[in-house]
Amino acid sequence: MDSSSHPILVLVVLGIVATVIMLITVFRVRSLGLKVLLVLIGMVTLAPAGLVLVAMHPEWVDARFRTYKDFYGGIQLGMTRDEVMGLQTQFYPTGGPRQKPQIIIEDDRSLTFFMHPEHSTEPNCEGIFLGFKDGKLKSKTYSPD
Repeated sequence: MDSSSHPILVLVVLGIVATVIMLITVFRVRSLGLKVLLVLIGMVTLAPAGLVLVAMHPEWVDARFRTYKDFYGGIQLGMTRDEVMGLQTQFYPTGGPRQKPQIIIEDDRSLTFFMHPEHSTEPNCEGIFLGFKDGKLKSKTYSPD
């Protein structure tokens, strides 16, 4: 294992390999009870992979992340501060289902948003960092929780 592979990802890969082996074995076994057991074991070994996948892509199951990432995707280099704030209003209308991101830093050179956790305690640090120069957006960075 190289130093860049996180141990949890290695366990996920091992779970996927174990699942594939179990499912291949299902076709070679004649006993119905053993087939059912192998399928159940395969599903159990695949579950951690699904949890890691959902943790890596929360926007697949959580609308807060989808809206926030769509807002980030809509921000284009060269936009003015007013255009960015108009985009925020477009994605987070007053009375809409999502609460506006909190503005943490707002000065001439930067604008920083943090996703509003709404009714949840997590996430509380999902950030969008914007850098301005001469009134135009020059850099944007998305920082996951």
